Amino acid sequence: MKKTKAVLLTIFFIILANIIAFEFIDLSTKSQIEISNKMVLNEARAQFKDTIHTRDWNAQYEGVYVQSDTLKPNKYLINNHIFTKDNKKLIKINHAWMTKQISEISNEYGDYYYKLTSLRPINPENKADKFEKIALKKFEKDKTDEYFEFTKNLKRFNYVGALKVKASCIECHYKQNYEIGDYIGGVRITVPTEDYKAFFESLQEKTSVTKLVLIIISIFVLLILIWFINSIYNSQELINQMSKKQQELSVRYKLAIDGSNDGLWDWNLITNEVYFSKRWKSMLGYKIDELENSIKTWETLINPDDLEKAETDILNNHKGITKRYENIHRLKHKDGHWVWILDRGKTFFDEKGTPVRMLGFHTDITKQKELEISLNNSQKSLLKAENMANLAHWSLDIQSMELTISENLRKIFGLNKDTPFGMKELFKTYVYEEDRELVKSKLTQNVTNKTPYNIEYRFTKLNENEIRHINCNVEYEIIDDKVVNAIGTIQDVTNINRIQKELNILRIAIEHAPISFIITNKDGIIEYVNPCFTKTTGYTFEEALEQKPRAFKSDFMQIEEYEKLWETISSGKTWSGTLKDINKDGKEYWELAFISPIFSNKENEIINYLVIKQEITKEVFLKQELQDKEELMIAQSRHAAMGEMISMIAHQWRQPIAVVAMGANNILADIELDMVDTDSLKDNLNEIISQTEYLSQTIDDFKNFFKPNKQKDLATIESIFDEAFKVMGKMLENNEIKVIQEYTSGTQVYTYSKELLQVFINIIKNAKEVLIEKKDTNRVIKINEFLKNDYIIIQISDNAGGIEKNNLDKIFDPYFTTKNQLGTGLGLYMSKTIIEKHLNGKLTAYNTEDGACFEIKFSIKDM
Repeated sequence: MKKTKAVLLTIFFIILANIIAFEFIDLSTKSQIEISNKMVLNEARAQFKDTIHTRDWNAQYEGVYVQSDTLKPNKYLINNHIFTKDNKKLIKINHAWMTKQISEISNEYGDYYYKLTSLRPINPENKADKFEKIALKKFEKDKTDEYFEFTKNLKRFNYVGALKVKASCIECHYKQNYEIGDYIGGVRITVPTEDYKAFFESLQEKTSVTKLVLIIISIFVLLILIWFINSIYNSQELINQMSKKQQELSVRYKLAIDGSNDGLWDWNLITNEVYFSKRWKSMLGYKIDELENSIKTWETLINPDDLEKAETDILNNHKGITKRYENIHRLKHKDGHWVWILDRGKTFFDEKGTPVRMLGFHTDITKQKELEISLNNSQKSLLKAENMANLAHWSLDIQSMELTISENLRKIFGLNKDTPFGMKELFKTYVYEEDRELVKSKLTQNVTNKTPYNIEYRFTKLNENEIRHINCNVEYEIIDDKVVNAIGTIQDVTNINRIQKELNILRIAIEHAPISFIITNKDGIIEYVNPCFTKTTGYTFEEALEQKPRAFKSDFMQIEEYEKLWETISSGKTWSGTLKDINKDGKEYWELAFISPIFSNKENEIINYLVIKQEITKEVFLKQELQDKEELMIAQSRHAAMGEMISMIAHQWRQPIAVVAMGANNILADIELDMVDTDSLKDNLNEIISQTEYLSQTIDDFKNFFKPNKQKDLATIESIFDEAFKVMGKMLENNEIKVIQEYTSGTQVYTYSKELLQVFINIIKNAKEVLIEKKDTNRVIKINEFLKNDYIIIQISDNAGGIEKNNLDKIFDPYFTTKNQLGTGLGLYMSKTIIEKHLNGKLTAYNTEDGACFEIKFSIKDM
């Protein structure tokens, strides 16, 4: 038997003996108390019986007469009186009245207390108190005949004996409808028990002293026995060590190998030879003859990362720094994987203290180590998950109120490693003041009810003023129907609450937005619509569910367009455009729609589609109306320009017509003077034909200007300006206006060239009129075209001094003019409309040192 087992058995028997002795003492004490209780009870019963016997004696004679001049008849009892021959008054007292009289005398002169009591007394003085009520109700309910108890201080023993209705009682109690055998009340007897209390306390004290003496004796005996056992086993261990040194190595090896599944190694420190057992080698996948018995074998197999620590532990044991050698390292298996080894051993020394031998065992702990690594990884994963979720755990010992917390909880509360943290600090410092009472009452209430709960409360971090939110889940560890531990998790949900609040705001915004929101699944089936959708379409939320948005389309949009839409969003792109749908009443309406796919976070697959629609029926009609107005304004602008064009035509035609007229006059003069010369005639006719062709070309130029152009064409900016100067060149020349042109981009643009031509003519015409008005000489218009950062820049400037500051912001307003009644005010407005709405460009005006400059800017990518 091992020493530990022997000591444990000794302790067990000593404890068992104490338990038996304590049980015997308790039984003896209990027996004495029970005897004392019975004695007190029997005394009370005897008093009750004496009272009943006196009562029965009185009842036997139907009352007795007593002489008394002072005793007054009791109005609550039936009695009468008579007078003797000597005129003395005798009063008849019934059994109840006599019992009460005797009780009152005893109560006045003795330590005992007697009382007649009843739940329905005739005499109010017999009304039951709290104890008596319990006894009387128990008589009626359980049909018992007595009830008793000690007072809490053990100074009195209260006893109530039951009184049943007899024939003699009916005379007085007939009005209470009692029947013979019913419980009518009881007799209370209070016995003084001061002696009993002293005896009880003395007995308890003697019992405690006896137990304490017994414990002290037991401890003393136990220590002697342990010392005795320890001496025996120490002697035995010394004998065993001496015996082992005398045994042959082969016997020791056999016993070690047969008795253990570990690998045995024996290292001769003098010769440096090592014996490795068969099990040692098989642990690494080798046969007994496949490894050399040398320390180099072990040095070759050990993981290089573990070698230094193992050699240090071995050297410390050789030096006697450690009593035993223990190390965990990895050895390489024959198939290449690493085996985790628990290496334990001991160094043996000779008489001089020189280490001569080392013996030990290798235990394969790979599975345990892998489990440990797995557990560590799991713990790391748990901590990582807790960190990611702002989660932490804690436990509370309900009895001691000691709080144990995880490191992540310290992080959540902003605590240092040494910062004290318990229930006191939690409520006093960290839980938000307005939530403290709620958290306390919730914990107390649920500990009582033994029910888990969830609570959210506010807190502040250490040395921070920001109020944060915690969600706390609590469960209980219950032993023997008693809560011993509270275990819980907390999560900082401040950001979640903030997001939830934002989501609520977003939900409210969506539900109150004047825009329709629709969410469908990946197959296009509607899963959600907001109130605006139901208001716009007339369909209820329930009617819209499980439908496809296509169900609400009108016949305006073709199936092919919907298929193209579906192809766009299925490829992960957003589709936008206008739709013409039909509501529940069959009325068509226009909507501006955006349809976007919603992707899952992990697989990045489409899981839903979000449809955002805004009814634009009014906007569509307004846009059409505005477009019609713009077309009308363009027409007005063109018609307004026709008068100016006629003036330009006149300028263009004046010289050719004069040349034609002069040639015709020359021919007529030659004919009348009979001086017709064939060559001269031919020259005049050729000149007339040339000027006629010029006039015809001019007509074509003006006809092309007024011809509507609905198709884009490819042209350069320079070529469009050439067209403009064909129309206006002569007018500028006649007004002595010099035109300086510089074109550097050479870029061809795909645009509405006739509309751009109209803009150029409007700007040049305005410059011409300002130059005529403000400049007598040196009138210049500059045309500058160049490329800058993928933009074509066109600048048309003059040297007329510029636009007045007050008018600079108004010149593009419709019907604004500085020409009094001579202008329509549509030229520049329509020029800006054409450039910015039709041609996707930008038209601006500003002043330079010399005059005004109109700049047109086009993106090459948009043309």
